[in-house]
Amino acid sequence: MGQLNDKVIVVVGGSAGMGLAVAKRCVEEGATVVMLARGKERLAEAASSLGRTAVPIVCDIASADSVRAAFLEIDQQFGKIDALLNVAGVGRIAKIADATDDDIDFVLDINLRGPILTTRSAVPLLRKAGGGDIVNVSSEITGDYMPFMVLYGTSKGGLDTFSRMLNHELRADRIRVSNYVAGSIGGTDFGVNFTPDGVEAALPEWMESGYMTRVAGPGMDPEWMADAMVFVLTRPKGQMIDVVNVRSFAPGSALDAGVL
Repeated sequence: MGQLNDKVIVVVGGSAGMGLAVAKRCVEEGATVVMLARGKERLAEAASSLGRTAVPIVCDIASADSVRAAFLEIDQQFGKIDALLNVAGVGRIAKIADATDDDIDFVLDINLRGPILTTRSAVPLLRKAGGGDIVNVSSEITGDYMPFMVLYGTSKGGLDTFSRMLNHELRADRIRVSNYVAGSIGGTDFGVNFTPDGVEAALPEWMESGYMTRVAGPGMDPEWMADAMVFVLTRPKGQMIDVVNVRSFAPGSALDAGVL
């Protein structure tokens, strides 16, 4: 028997990296997993690799209309959900005075506004299940300073506050809200939105600040992150984990593992 048998779990950002690893692990534990992502072809391929209980739905979480449409489809197919996992995250390299309008919109829309939109649509379906879990994936950058990454840090700091507030708002609905603070992870597309010029400008300050070894460390295996996620989801109903911090323990730099 899997630990998540008969559960319907929505994984936002489920087509790659940590999201795909989480989706895979939830399927292995017996859940039906709805995978949300923007890229239709990659999403379809990822879901196909996990089998018939992985359901791909194309969704741009930066669009309120797209989110509403995706959760309407989920409601029509399943009538409820047991967990919402907001895993998707993006970053761009920019000091605030140099950040473009698109930089600001892109990072805040995916990392903060997106989880707000998905949560708004998920709550009625969690209520239909009699309660459940929302897990928001934040970053340990919020406890430190990484040069050139103020937009990313600010968006994740907002997500931390959102999670904390929701814990109070949704408790009467028996909906647990966990803030999953993640360290650096290998094998993801996190750096795909970094330009070569941006990396060249930022790298000296990243190294001088010590962030790459002091905080980031070598990238962790996405499967480790999935293990921790399942642990959060399978706590007894009378228990919750409001914050879990999963970080690299091995010595070395994030650059050693090709995180960027």
